[in-house]
Parts: sequence; structure tokens; C-alpha cells
Amino acid sequence: MAVLHHGLRYACYKRRQTPADVITYRYNDQMMYVPPAESFDQAVTFARSAFESDLTGIDKSRISFSLNVLANGKQSSVGISRVAWSKMMAHLARYEIIDVHVQPEIKVSAPPPSYQPCSPTEGNEKKQHSSSRSSVLHNFVPKRLFQRLSA
Repeated sequence: MAVLHHGLRYACYKRRQTPADVITYRYNDQMMYVPPAESFDQAVTFARSAFESDLTGIDKSRISFSLNVLANGKQSSVGISRVAWSKMMAHLARYEIIDVHVQPEIKVSAPPPSYQPCSPTEGNEKKQHSSSRSSVLHNFVPKRLFQRLSA
């Protein structure tokens, strides 16, 4: 179990007898008591209900949760993943604070512009043009300069 002090979780190994019957959700410096959710999806539902004016219309995939922990004298925020949710709920203390976060919306930009495919004759003209350009460039190589440098 962890010991709580001002919303921080201290890592220690005491065993708690019963799971918490009420925990605290914090969002934008507002706090609300909620029952511990049995699943991540239920936690999202509870958060939306607790902070209805702020979270209405927010896609549930953007809502996440974290705990503040103090380990080795350093404070950190640790996210609670969807798969760890039920395990975490079994180890929370009564009134423990879980921070609610809204992840930034991922905006998908417009697809890249489409280009007109080249017709087969255009493609051949381009190949011929580029090969004639390379032969022209080859003729400009100063052979005598190389001969003088190597001598």
C-alpha cells in the first residue's frame, strides 16, 4: 500500500485490508469524490459525470488518468493505463487523488495533393531528354584539365 500526504503517494509496502470506497478525481484544480471505477471505461464515464461542464463533448479516447507519487524523494506523475486500471483500484487508499487529463486532439491534415500521371509518350520524352542532358554534360567535362593535373 502507499501512504498519502497532500495528494502524493509514498512508495512503501504496507498491506491494506479493504479497497477504497471513495476516491478523488482532480481536473483543472477542481476535485470531486467518486466511487472507484471497476474499469477504465467506467472511470471515463465517472470523470465525464463529475466534470460535466468541462468534459462534455470530449472524445473518451482523449481522457487519461494519473497518480502523483513520491519515490526516492522525487515527485512524479505516473499514468494509469487501461490494462492496469483494475489492479490499481485494488491498491488505492480512501480519498486518494487521481488526476484527470484531456490529451490534445490529433488533427489529421488534408491528404497530399494528387498529381496527374504521365502519359507513356511523356515519360519516354522525359527519359530521352534527361539522357540527352547527361550526354551534353558529359561533353563539358574538361578532359585536358584532368590530364594536366595528373601530369
